[in-house]
Amino acid sequence: MVLWVGREPYCDYATLREAVEEAERRAPDVPETICLLPGIYREQVTIYRSHLSIIGIGQVEIAMDRHAREPDGKGGEIGTFATPTLFLGGSDLRIANITVSNTSGQGAEIGQAIALTAHCDRTVFRGCTFRGYQDTLFTGPLPPSPKKGGGTSFGGVEIRQTHDRYRQLYMNCRIEGTVDYIFGGASACFEHCELRSRLRAGDEPFGYVTAASTPRDQAWGYVFFECLLTAEPAVPAGSVYLGRPWREYARTVFAGCRMGDHIHPSGWHDWNQPANRQTADYREYEAAAAALPAARADWAVSRPNGAEAWNKKSLFPDDPFWA
Repeated sequence: MVLWVGREPYCDYATLREAVEEAERRAPDVPETICLLPGIYREQVTIYRSHLSIIGIGQVEIAMDRHAREPDGKGGEIGTFATPTLFLGGSDLRIANITVSNTSGQGAEIGQAIALTAHCDRTVFRGCTFRGYQDTLFTGPLPPSPKKGGGTSFGGVEIRQTHDRYRQLYMNCRIEGTVDYIFGGASACFEHCELRSRLRAGDEPFGYVTAASTPRDQAWGYVFFECLLTAEPAVPAGSVYLGRPWREYARTVFAGCRMGDHIHPSGWHDWNQPANRQTADYREYEAAAAALPAARADWAVSRPNGAEAWNKKSLFPDDPFWA
């Protein structure tokens, strides 16, 4: 049974949150589908259930404006991981034709602001757009502990379920942002996607497409297969790095991609920690490396004519989910 969401009188619910609450009351192992009619849904939505499809019909946007510097009411700030417009915590999810936006903007008074937290496994996104500035798309899991402040808690949305693996597939999607706008520890394949770098506010000198935190014993982190790396017209040439390691064993591959001149000639940044050059696994293959500048980082792998057939089947040969 489909749950219909929209402002028309024949819809079951006016908000996505109401439909999610109903879906989470139903049998958890029976697949459910939520369809959203065209419109902008101004709400912050947290979803924990598995076996769920969310499908947008026409122009559908979920938007909210939470940001890390927002007061928490206790004299502090809510922090990065309390900000996602949409949080997905289950598995076996299908999300299609939806834009998820964090509209808080950017700057020192805003800080990080997540559009989507994908703390999920066996999840496919098709034809979606994720729009923000710093930290647009977080792909779980979290690292064991924060870099600063000690302790093991990142705060934010409650994590009710952890997964043995975090496998995600993004097909024909668009991700927009400025700094570390795709970050986290998942094994995530991005196929035929656009990665759109936005103009940075203030005097921020560089942008970064990725900031992986791949666990040390995980074979794959981010793989971008035949993607486009574009930028807004005012983004300076050579001002955006392909990635920097949020944690030392970050793994990121660009295979058969096309890149604009906004990408920095060296490609990769070590986050001002030279030791990361010994542990991070950064690679470019095939068309992505067809015209590599001589200044490309010599601690990353660059093969203009790599023989590997880089696709989701070759990356996960034993997992039928990627077939």
